[in-house]
Amino acid sequence: MEKIKVMLISGKVTSEHYYPKANEAIRTMLESTGRFDVKVVEEFNGATPRTLEGYDLIFLNYDGKSAPTDSYERWEPGAEKVFFDFVKNGGGLYIHHSSVWLEDDMPEEYKKLWGYYVTMPEGRKAPEDDLIVRNLAPEDPIMKDINDFMIVVDDLFAGVKEAPGQKEVLGGIYDDIKLYQKDWWPPKHHPVHIPGGKLENMPGVNTMQPVIWKNYYGKGRVFGCSIGHGIDTYRRLNYVTILVRGAEWAATGEVTLDKPKRTGNDRFNEWPYYHNNETH
Repeated sequence: MEKIKVMLISGKVTSEHYYPKANEAIRTMLESTGRFDVKVVEEFNGATPRTLEGYDLIFLNYDGKSAPTDSYERWEPGAEKVFFDFVKNGGGLYIHHSSVWLEDDMPEEYKKLWGYYVTMPEGRKAPEDDLIVRNLAPEDPIMKDINDFMIVVDDLFAGVKEAPGQKEVLGGIYDDIKLYQKDWWPPKHHPVHIPGGKLENMPGVNTMQPVIWKNYYGKGRVFGCSIGHGIDTYRRLNYVTILVRGAEWAATGEVTLDKPKRTGNDRFNEWPYYHNNETH
């Protein structure tokens, strides 16, 4: 089977989301399946249609800023058009973790492409690090055999906004108001609008917030996963499975990758669990 060609676009990421080894960890998870060939690009400005020739998927690990309160730095118009046209014409897109953050005054096409997104100050990071992800679509091939699981030292981005279009939510986290009942919240580095000063008025609180979803844009497929802060979650077997399947679906429209086995001799397989399997 021919490998899926992936361009992992990164570069400007907020300091708390920039791990020198993050892009390599993502590359390792994908390539360990034997299904992907990944190239990492730290600067997309200057891109032309030829830049993405032969690629099947963009994996986006890009915040557009170095600090949460900075303004989002969009790519130059030519590169931005290349990016949008790639997906519109049938390419796949994976929106990773903090790449979900946009700004309200950004073009509507961004929001339509993302499907679900968060903005400041309506959006927020819940002040708990270990939370349970619920499988909301167990019949979907991406979520098959995925149990509800805990993310570790991760982020719930809540106050999620929904753009028009065809979307499917696959996983969510319940945004319990009790998470916010802390003297120190909200933190100074991340301002949050609390309507009327009452936590219960915050958008989306006490509801299941989308954290894993599918979106469709033109002829292209978009997979969004707003969890994935760092290596603690990367090592979760369910997360690795969702990441590689979501990437495969966005690129091809199909899911062929099984969840790695951890029984018998396969119990000795080390992270990312695929690379020791005889089938790859």
